[in-house]
Amino acid sequence: MTTSANTESGNLPRPEYPRPILRRDRWLNLNGQWDFAQDPKRVGSNAGWQNRVDWPGSIIVPFAPGTQASCCSIDPDVEHVWYHRTFDNPNWYDEEVLLNIGACDYITNVYLNGHMIGSHSGGYSPIRINITAALADGENHLVIAVKDSGSWQQPRGKQAGDTRWPIDYDAVIGIWQTVWLEPVNKVHIQSLNYAFEMSSRNLSLTIDLSESFDGEVRIAVTKNKESTTQASAKDVESLGRSVNTEEYTISQLCQQRSEIKASIHISTPLLWSADCPELYDVTVRLLTAEGENIDIVSSYTGLREVTVEDGKLQINGMPVYLRGVLDQGYFPQGWYTPVDDAAMREDIQLTKSLGFNLVRKHQKAEDPRYLYWADRLGLMVWSEMPSGRIFSNSLVESLTREWAALVRRDQAHPCIICWVPFNESWGVWHQTSRPQQRAFVDGIYHLTKTLDQTRPVVANDGWEFSSGDLWTLHLYDSAGGDLSSRLSQLQSDPYSKVSDAQDSRVATLPDADPTGLPILLTECGGVGFTAQVQQEEHFAYGTWPVNQAELLARVTDLGQGLSDLNALQGFVWTQLTDVQQEINGLLYFNRQPKLPIDQLKQIFSSIGESD
Repeated sequence: MTTSANTESGNLPRPEYPRPILRRDRWLNLNGQWDFAQDPKRVGSNAGWQNRVDWPGSIIVPFAPGTQASCCSIDPDVEHVWYHRTFDNPNWYDEEVLLNIGACDYITNVYLNGHMIGSHSGGYSPIRINITAALADGENHLVIAVKDSGSWQQPRGKQAGDTRWPIDYDAVIGIWQTVWLEPVNKVHIQSLNYAFEMSSRNLSLTIDLSESFDGEVRIAVTKNKESTTQASAKDVESLGRSVNTEEYTISQLCQQRSEIKASIHISTPLLWSADCPELYDVTVRLLTAEGENIDIVSSYTGLREVTVEDGKLQINGMPVYLRGVLDQGYFPQGWYTPVDDAAMREDIQLTKSLGFNLVRKHQKAEDPRYLYWADRLGLMVWSEMPSGRIFSNSLVESLTREWAALVRRDQAHPCIICWVPFNESWGVWHQTSRPQQRAFVDGIYHLTKTLDQTRPVVANDGWEFSSGDLWTLHLYDSAGGDLSSRLSQLQSDPYSKVSDAQDSRVATLPDADPTGLPILLTECGGVGFTAQVQQEEHFAYGTWPVNQAELLARVTDLGQGLSDLNALQGFVWTQLTDVQQEINGLLYFNRQPKLPIDQLKQIFSSIGESD
């Protein structure tokens, strides 16, 4: 199976192409049943498991061990696991073969036919290894060894580690996104980035190549006359170039560079927004000086501009009110990994049906397929780096490396409107007394702005503002009226504490000034409710309603409180679904609503509306 069409028609878990923003026609999906072994005594490397022939168990990739969808149980204390499978040489002659792993948590060593061919550190960023030199004719043996730990010196997000907070969940180890092969030329396209400027109507592209090149890049941008917003969800992915399209093309000489910049003028742009997610198809061709095609990728883009002007967050030159919901990104059966593409699409449709136009993906770098459907269906995304919690040189290095890789992976998606490298000072607890921690936060802010100047960046979401393009606060209160008084107090004194709690932190660090920035409540609500018997381990904020009537009254009151906050330009409600012990979801973990969806939509969709 060497084409996307043949691969996707096979009986494989997660058969869809895993990287829609940069797609090649030929690829081989390696999902499915693999051999598997736990390594609790850490003997695998010394025992030569990269050449092992007898494997004690199996697992369904790309689901993490211990999940229902993986069909593989695991001791939760195991920190070393091994995978094995065979595949036939796909016979992509005269081309190089890349092994891609969407994500694998945390340290990954890869062996092919007994030879170590690459390694990677990080639980969220993509893995890409050239395996050409180790490929054998006929059958090949691929072994992947993974090491994880409970240390909070590595970015873990909400995965329980050496200590477990009431808001932590069971940990993930190993492969949790699609594994696939693809053939490429030695010189090929590695990533794309887009930026659209409203005033000039210019679409700028940055094309990163695998190495410096002296050929040519040709770019075609096309728009189907049938708007993507008119197509049904089941048909929208198949929309491609048709006879009835408008097309813009440009050629650019590479001139011995590996980063190519080009600009295309779009005379009558159809703009992307959450209400009208118009998309353009993009084809990028890489040619030699003699005119030979050596790489062709398909992509897409949305023409939209995100700015902060005159204290207002704007999309396409118009102020936008963000009605957001916190989404932890955990799924029934697959945990970090949805069991199929439809699960992600349905989550997005549920989010929109509840009256939200934005999702804050919390402490998880989401599957690129989720971002694809957010682009297609029209949902803005707040993209956040999973945190560590122990400040160290190790955390500084690992978080910086992985964050840069994730920004590069995702910056082409129009749905992402904000980057958030830190949450609530996790891992940088002592910024007021340890200057190096504050310097780290400020440094990552400036690094992010260097990598991408097309979106606002919130350096540290929730409190202890030091640098950033938005002023974001987290306030959980039991009554809507309390929100108004609390926010007014913070506006008059940004350096005061966010709450009256003894361990509360200041909203703004000394010598920082959020004056004039858009203000958003990026965590609020957190109302807990379950129809089951409430247990001691359940967690939510404040007191819990005991029935649906009380739940509706509480949500309605807080919604009205948010509506009364004229200074706000948006909010993020905690949270979309229950997850394990957290019972503050608007939906149960199985996605069943706790209140009728139309009632919830009426509450949330009206917040921020102009009179």
